[in-house]
Amino acid sequence: MERKIHAILLAAGFSRRFQGNKLLYPLNGKKLYLYLAERLIEGVKESMIDSFVVVTQYDDILWEMKKRNIEVVRNDYSIQGISSSLKLGLSKARRFEEQGKDNYYIFFVADQPYLRKETIENFLEEFLKSKKFIGCVRNGEKLGNPVIFHEKYVPELESLEGDKGGKSVLKKHIKEAFFYSVENERELQDIDTKGELT
Repeated sequence: MERKIHAILLAAGFSRRFQGNKLLYPLNGKKLYLYLAERLIEGVKESMIDSFVVVTQYDDILWEMKKRNIEVVRNDYSIQGISSSLKLGLSKARRFEEQGKDNYYIFFVADQPYLRKETIENFLEEFLKSKKFIGCVRNGEKLGNPVIFHEKYVPELESLEGDKGGKSVLKKHIKEAFFYSVENERELQDIDTKGELT
């Protein structure tokens, strides 16, 4: 059966430890969130992914994505935790589902500027070869992002509350999961402080 890959970029966090909005922080002259956003935009153009949605609470990101004709949804409830962004993104991305095809949802976090497009491509390629329905990148034993789910997991994802994200669903089905190892741990690093950008 043909597969459709729907990417969701979560860009609505609060950057509490960063002392400023980390997603808009200029890293080598480019806003931090744009590194991954632009790789995913390229991924759509190259048919690596079939649709792309961004979830944010920030006007700067909202208008930049609209300017680039990227599907974007505002999250005015980010205070409720990552589950609110996950569910908003999923709801928007499901509009691109195609009946009679296997639909997969892959979640990214916007504070991973060092994640390479080649890593995303290789992860997706190996995941689809594995014929598993849930998958995740990791470095050693540490699980990272992105995480991908077959549509059969949508009800579980939609039932998440508070600060529980997709990994809580993954961990419930750990024996069914595919893992892709990334050698450079920096690729999977979530930026929390300015010191991590040096």
